[in-house]
Amino acid sequence: MTAVVLRRGAGLLLTLLTLSVLVFLLTSMAPGDPAEEILRRGGIQPTATSVAALRAELGLDRPLFSRYLRWLLDVLGGDLGRSYADRSPVTTEILSRVPATLRLAGAAALVAVVLAVLAAVWTALRPRGLGSRAVSLVTVAVAGVPPYVVGILLISVVAVGLRALPTGGDSGAGAVVLPALTLGLAGAATLLRLLRGDLAHALRLPFVKLAAAKGLRVRRTVLVHAVRVAAPSAVTAAGLMLAELLAGAVVVETLFSWPGVGQLAVSAIRQRDVPVVQAYVLLTAVATVLLLALAEVCLVACDPRVRRR
Repeated sequence: MTAVVLRRGAGLLLTLLTLSVLVFLLTSMAPGDPAEEILRRGGIQPTATSVAALRAELGLDRPLFSRYLRWLLDVLGGDLGRSYADRSPVTTEILSRVPATLRLAGAAALVAVVLAVLAAVWTALRPRGLGSRAVSLVTVAVAGVPPYVVGILLISVVAVGLRALPTGGDSGAGAVVLPALTLGLAGAATLLRLLRGDLAHALRLPFVKLAAAKGLRVRRTVLVHAVRVAAPSAVTAAGLMLAELLAGAVVVETLFSWPGVGQLAVSAIRQRDVPVVQAYVLLTAVATVLLLALAEVCLVACDPRVRRR
C-alpha cells in the first residue's frame, strides 16, 4: 500500500507541475494588455509611457519564464498575487469566498449521493419495473441537459411560480436549496450511471445468486452483498462526481448570485483580472486532481486487486 501511495504521489507532483505551467501560459497569453485595462478602469487614458510604467510595476515587462518562476515560488509560499482591480491580496479574496462554495458543494454532494444510491438500489430491486425505466429516462435527460438550464427551470417553477424559495443570493438556509439541487442532479446522474451497472453485474455473480438461493431476502442480498461488490466503483464515481461539482460551480454560482469562488472568477474574467483568474483556475485544477487521487487511494484500499496492477 505504501509503495502504491508513493508511486501515485510522484505522478501527482508531475501532474500538478504541468498544470501550473498550463494555467500560467494560458492566462498570460490571453489577448489584450492588462495594464491598459487597469488604466481605463481607473479613468486614465492609456499612453505609451503610462502603460510601460504600469507594466514595470506589475512585473509584466519581464521574460515569460522569469515571471512564471516568480509566480510559482509565490504560489508555493501561499501568495497568489494581488488583484489588478483593487490591489487587494488574491489569497484573502478567495479565502473569504471558499466557505460559501464549500457549503454549496457539500449540499450538492449530499443531494447527489442520496438520490443516486436510492435510485440505484430501487432499480436493482425492480430491474424490469416501470420505476426502473422511468429512472433511466430521467437519468439520460438530466445528464444531457446543461446545469444552467436545470437551474433556470427550478427558478421559474419553484422560486417564481410557487414563491417557495429565494431566487438567489445567500440570505438564509433556504437559499442553498435550489443551487444545491441544480448541481446535485447533475452529480447524481453521473453516480447513478456507474452504480446501476455495477449493481446489475454484482447481482449476476455466483456467490450473490447462492445467497438468494439459500433464501436470503432480495433486499438484504442487494444491500449486503451487491452493494459491497459495487463499492470500489462507487468510490471512483464519487471522485468524478465531486470533480464535476467543482467544474459546474462557476455556472451555478453565477446563475443564483451565490457569493462563492466561482462568482468571483466570472467577475475577474469580465474585468481581465489575471491574478484572480490564474488563482481560481489553478486551485480548481489542483482540487480536482487531489480529489481524483484521493478516490484512487480509497479504491486501492477497498480493492486489493488494484495494488497489483
